[in-house]
Amino acid sequence: MTECRETLQIDDGLFLDALNSMEEAFVIYCAEGFLVFCNQKFRDMYDYSVAETKPGVHFKGLGKIDVIKGHVAIEDEGGRDYLVRKMDYRKKLSGSFTVKLEDGRWIRTTDRRMANGGFVSIQIDVTEIKELEAMRHMANHDDLTGLPTRRLAKEKVHDALLLANRHKWKVALMFVDLDDFKAVNDTLGHDAGDTVLQQVAQRFSLCLRETDTVARVGGDEFLVIESEVLSDKDVSTVAENLIKSVSKPFYVDGEVCHIGASIGISLYPDQGTDCDTLLKKADLAMYKAKKSGKNRYAFALGENPL
Repeated sequence: MTECRETLQIDDGLFLDALNSMEEAFVIYCAEGFLVFCNQKFRDMYDYSVAETKPGVHFKGLGKIDVIKGHVAIEDEGGRDYLVRKMDYRKKLSGSFTVKLEDGRWIRTTDRRMANGGFVSIQIDVTEIKELEAMRHMANHDDLTGLPTRRLAKEKVHDALLLANRHKWKVALMFVDLDDFKAVNDTLGHDAGDTVLQQVAQRFSLCLRETDTVARVGGDEFLVIESEVLSDKDVSTVAENLIKSVSKPFYVDGEVCHIGASIGISLYPDQGTDCDTLLKKADLAMYKAKKSGKNRYAFALGENPL
């Protein structure tokens, strides 16, 4: 027991050793912004020398060293905005912020006010996390339009159905196929076609709420997931807006393109309770709309396209 009590009495040397063993940069500033203490990880993270981080240096002075060494956010031009934003943040000391430095590293900083008016700052290198997030984003989003892929869209459908079941909402799946898009590729080339697809993605996104999703699931095919549906009329309104949005001319390199959209709609739980069934019925309804004259929509289960 005596040995245990002696172990619990941490002396300054042991405490300092612990701080210098941290994977995070740990810094203490007084209320006026002068450095009180920093651990070795802080020096290593920004390539500071011991002399540059002596107690008493102001954090603005460290910021100027950052600018000289290039340890500034990548979007800053020559570090001009870096010190201004850093000063503004240090006045508020609320939340955390993450920036990408010019050397490619991502650093997350969290500052907290202390009782004496000073503040403690903890900074973490989150580069690996950011790279994993970027890889995950690339795997689940279309390179051309930035929209979710079919894989991610199906995950979102699954999530929307779970919420709908809990709250007794409906969910609408709209399978959209562009009409006369092939003519754009044939006459103006695939680069022009790609530009049109990017513009279509932007126009569709503007027609939807934040809770809805549009995904690119094929060459000229899109899937719209409308969640929290309260009435079939709301679905019809969205479909009409989608069709109107692509009925307007597209301008590409001085050329004018005209396309349309055929849309098939299935509703949860009316036409199915699982993703695959709803997708299949929306796809069949889309072909029905296309055969009925294009540039229109049709509900699944035999309703007439309007």
